[in-house]
Amino acid sequence: MGGQYRPRLWLFPVALRVLASAVLLALVACSSPAQTTPASPIKAAPSTAPTAATGSAAPGAAPTATPIPLKPLKVEPVKGYVGERFAVTGVGLSPGKPVDFVWVTWDGGYLTQASPETVEFYDRKFTEKRVSLGRATTDAGGQVSASFTVPDDYGEVHDIYAIVDEKDVARGGFRILPEFTMTPQEGPLGTLITVKAKGIGWKAWESTWAVNYDNKYAGFISAVTTRGSATAVIRAAGPVGKHTVDVWHAGQTVPYLNWEQSPQAHIPIFQFAFTVTQSGGPLAASLEWPAARPALDPAVPRTTASGVAREAQATITPSAGPVLSKATLKVTNLRPNAPADLIWVTARGSRTSGLGWALAEVPLGQVTTDKDGMLVTDFQVPDDLGGWHSVKVIQGDKILAEAAYLIEPSLIGVTPDRVKVGETFQVHLKGVGWTELDNIYTVVYDNSYVGFACGFNSSGDVTVNLRASGGPGVHLIDLYPAIYQGHGKPPWLYDTPQLTALQDHPGLALGYRLPIYRLAITVAE
Repeated sequence: MGGQYRPRLWLFPVALRVLASAVLLALVACSSPAQTTPASPIKAAPSTAPTAATGSAAPGAAPTATPIPLKPLKVEPVKGYVGERFAVTGVGLSPGKPVDFVWVTWDGGYLTQASPETVEFYDRKFTEKRVSLGRATTDAGGQVSASFTVPDDYGEVHDIYAIVDEKDVARGGFRILPEFTMTPQEGPLGTLITVKAKGIGWKAWESTWAVNYDNKYAGFISAVTTRGSATAVIRAAGPVGKHTVDVWHAGQTVPYLNWEQSPQAHIPIFQFAFTVTQSGGPLAASLEWPAARPALDPAVPRTTASGVAREAQATITPSAGPVLSKATLKVTNLRPNAPADLIWVTARGSRTSGLGWALAEVPLGQVTTDKDGMLVTDFQVPDDLGGWHSVKVIQGDKILAEAAYLIEPSLIGVTPDRVKVGETFQVHLKGVGWTELDNIYTVVYDNSYVGFACGFNSSGDVTVNLRASGGPGVHLIDLYPAIYQGHGKPPWLYDTPQLTALQDHPGLALGYRLPIYRLAITVAE
């Protein structure tokens, strides 16, 4: 390598604990429906809750105004499903006044802390906001009526406010009921079974559900970033015949079996049945990926990135892929006709050894720029940990450019794929990461959670040794992304399969693309 640059290691910093919570109550009542015209979103003043009147002010102090209590806003019906209609009525308001109706909801997200060394998971975060339902005008007697469609939103109770002259004047509430559907209800072994949900709540004991297949835990359903809607997919497993699929409350990602005795007993559970019509032959391995997303904002933090502005500009095309694939680095505005050293930035270490970990730098080679100070070169992506890496471009002893590259998980294979009961087979993956969001995969055998496998200590290479079980025929192995650990209170249970990871995994907002693996073996007679 040229100049006096030396590879360096950075120690992992301790992250601060961050918490977020919200509590919301609503009033409910009844009324008769009427039509209104929708309005564009409005900016409303914060709501004022009724409070008791205060006593006399201290001598010399300004008098304290007594808050005006909100009038009841009648709602009919007081509960229902997404897409249904409900009506609101307010009485005793100022006559001939336009009334804006607003719906209280939340923006859901995940609280993470990213640094060059890692990403830490903290909690779910919900930020309250108001959205417009529509507008109507009070009559000569001060009464107003309007009819609305239940928004596609988080489940349970939402406040509804009537606003006149930018002030809250009345309040009511509507409860969105949860609903789950399952399709199809029959098919051969390996059929993809889709469980869809709407109206999942946002509070701790309303926001998480769990799926059991034949009384075996398959994984959990979440809808944090998807506004109460969720899609989970499992596969039909087991012998020909009828099988049970139950969707339970899961405050901590696992089924809450005596929910009838809990404070959430008013929320139902959902029970389905699936009939396996035939066993079928061997099934091909496949990976299911998150939907394509827009280009990631350059300001989004990435592991291994320094965050320092550089003199030169560098890009890698493609910007993501599996280990050992080919990529092209292009850099402009370097020193012309001069050598440049390329450095791959990664992580090395372990969480469980007690020795910790640090960033490490691996030479990729040396390239000479052209007369315009540009270089274009192909390189092979190292056989390394998954997640965000950086390529640094160094001339002399100065880093002039750096570019980000995302190693995505990949499948090497399942060997052997035909075994007898009790024999061992291997599931081999590459590109498993090292942060709390991507350094494990959870293993599910015939829709029964077995455990997890970690890729940090082995530089992203994961070899899982399992023993074949069950009767003769095809048996399914599904691998789901999960959260390794977290720091929030109260936490989810970590290391459990997130069935909704393709839409609601916390790593999605940081650009991570973690697939679900669909694998199988055949147990011989």
